[in-house]
Amino acid sequence: MADCSVNELRFDQLLQIPAGQCQQYISAPSCSVGLTFEYHKQKYSARFQHSLVSWDYIYITSGPYLSYDIHYLCSKETKCALLYAQKRVNEMINRAYNVTRVYGQLAPFLENPLRNDSIHCYNIYNEIIMCPSKQVCSMEYDQRVNKVKSRGCESRVTPRIYVHDGESNSYFHIECDSDLCNTDETYLEIRKIFAHNDLTDINGRFIAAGTKTMISTLFIIFALFFVIVF
Repeated sequence: MADCSVNELRFDQLLQIPAGQCQQYISAPSCSVGLTFEYHKQKYSARFQHSLVSWDYIYITSGPYLSYDIHYLCSKETKCALLYAQKRVNEMINRAYNVTRVYGQLAPFLENPLRNDSIHCYNIYNEIIMCPSKQVCSMEYDQRVNKVKSRGCESRVTPRIYVHDGESNSYFHIECDSDLCNTDETYLEIRKIFAHNDLTDINGRFIAAGTKTMISTLFIIFALFFVIVF
């Protein structure tokens, strides 16, 4: 199944492919599905396509707005992506994140309602720099090597957070508009809030579903190879 989308279903609707839709199939080594859950709207979408990567992604900003994206890769059978999607939809809907509460806990670390001019931020060398009125402080933390990847100013008006966890990289990105808010301490406090609300684990990670499947598959293949050879 490829190049097919089912968009903006309500959380009380099951994921089903309408009759006559999604009839296109391609020959590929794997199948994949992308799921987007918009908790602020209580709606979700599914996209069936051909891809070679798996990842999870959370995006939070004022509104409040909270979306959770999952990209899953499998190679078991033709309908493996659809079967996974139907199961994962039920799990994700049952999480029932309280978007207002989550953002309310994050806002003190992100927002400065009184700001009307430039602000001071840290750069990658922990030096204090000036960011103009249409920029915010930002930082990105690489969770694989436990190190700040970038820190400084970024052109944006509204603070936000996004977290990516995939096969090749995992990072926590924060943008805030208070003086000197892009610190390691801010990152640690925000990570605690994510863990407290079950958005991530205590280390700020969530293993991408496709990655977990691929690792398990590779382990089984290696084990069989070991038995046959030795």
